[in-house]
Order: sequence, then C-alpha cells, then structure tokens
Amino acid sequence: MVDHISIDVTDAKQCAVPKDKFRINKYNFGTPFEDLVHTSAPYLHFQVLQPKDEEQRDKAIAYFNEHGKLYATSVNSMDILLYVGCTESIYIKSSIAEVDPEEFKSLIAQAYHWFRFYGKEDQDEK
Repeated sequence: MVDHISIDVTDAKQCAVPKDKFRINKYNFGTPFEDLVHTSAPYLHFQVLQPKDEEQRDKAIAYFNEHGKLYATSVNSMDILLYVGCTESIYIKSSIAEVDPEEFKSLIAQAYHWFRFYGKEDQDEK
C-alpha cells in the first residue's frame, strides 16, 4: 500500500472529481477539526491539516513517514489530508469498514484533487 500521494494540479482549470463525491464534516470532540469524507461507500475519512508554515509542514510529514501514516499533499500547497480511516457511514464515529487497496489509491488522489478545488469554499464560510 502507498504511504502518501503527492499531486501537482497547479495548472488544472477545473476539477475532474464531481463536487458531490466528497464533503467536509466539521467536528469538535474537545478540539475542532475538519474531516473530508467520501460521500458513498467506502467512506474514507481524511483530517484536513493546514500547517502555519513550511517548518510545521515538514515536521508533520516527517512524523507521518516515521509512524507509517497515510496522507496526501501536493508540491505547491501547505495543506495535508491525513487518512484517519474508513467507516460504514459518512460520520467518523460509525463502525470501521475495510477498503480495497486499489480503490483506496484512486480515492485518496481524488480526495486531494477535490479538496484543492472545493475544500477552500467551506473554509471561506468560517
């Protein structure tokens, strides 16, 4: 299985992933966080991380690599999507489900591409 996906969509003019394929859930279980989730099975969940600078981003990526965490990022953005799991429903506290590794690879790339186009819309509403 992959440990991370790096994508460069600098020149992309439109999103190749339908807007309704993913969504962002906002949670506050003591600490607020955003969860980008696939809107149909398998319900893959990614925590949206937005490091404040390159140093913080580099430290996060080093930690993820050292501890075998799965994540997606691009060469031209600070944002990181940290894979947190797959569930049986769209909500992160539902039962854990399995995902086919090949489907996972496709969906993690789609999730990051979607986030680059549509994820910022949700953040602008804050």
